[in-house]
Amino acid sequence: GNRVEMKDRQPNTTINTAPLRVARTGCKLRSQPAGYLSRWASTMNRKLLFSISALILGLQGCAGAAQPQKSVSVSPGQKFEGGYINVTTPNSDGWQLIQSSGSGMAFAKGGLDAKESFGAQVRMFNLTPTNTPQEFEALIKKSAEKDTDPSRFNVQQTSFTYSNERTYPCVRYRSIVQDNAPQGLKGPLLLESDGLYCRHPVRPETGFAIIYSHRGEMLYTSLRSEAESFVQGVQVPGSK
Repeated sequence: GNRVEMKDRQPNTTINTAPLRVARTGCKLRSQPAGYLSRWASTMNRKLLFSISALILGLQGCAGAAQPQKSVSVSPGQKFEGGYINVTTPNSDGWQLIQSSGSGMAFAKGGLDAKESFGAQVRMFNLTPTNTPQEFEALIKKSAEKDTDPSRFNVQQTSFTYSNERTYPCVRYRSIVQDNAPQGLKGPLLLESDGLYCRHPVRPETGFAIIYSHRGEMLYTSLRSEAESFVQGVQVPGSK
């Protein structure tokens, strides 16, 4: 069968990707799977999907034994285009597509040791109406925070700030969280995240989150610049 080597800082790791299908989607992986992402709106979950728990699931994609049918190597800057949103993979080597479903896409890669991992995710969710930037910021903050398990995660820093950087409502998100019980690893570890939550300009009853994360024993100095590159690579077709 087809085999793909993870060459970025893990030269001895080999993942069997035959027959190059993503779990639970039934779709073959292509560089530009026409119309694939446009199906998000018809299959989305009933609440805001992005939370600390979702982040951890993505970061664990490279931390343990890989599931062959769920992980497929992607190229730096590879584009996935659709009617709802266009997604571009992080612009560096070693990333794996670990999840692709009606609720979004998740990419992950390992770091310098078993305790370090990176995640890049795009998630979609339902949104209730808001009338002001302040209401939208408060809605995103409340929805994102309510799924954080305080018995496991210590929130050290967090910020939600309304942003005018796009032509539709968005909120900038940054956080540093201590994970006291990382699965399969000795903790605690630091989970730092940087990203953007937005209301979709064409389908305003929905929104999407673009989050880039790092987990390890130390903070990652390049997180902000790498996150910004990933955020800018996720765009609504025809909008800015």
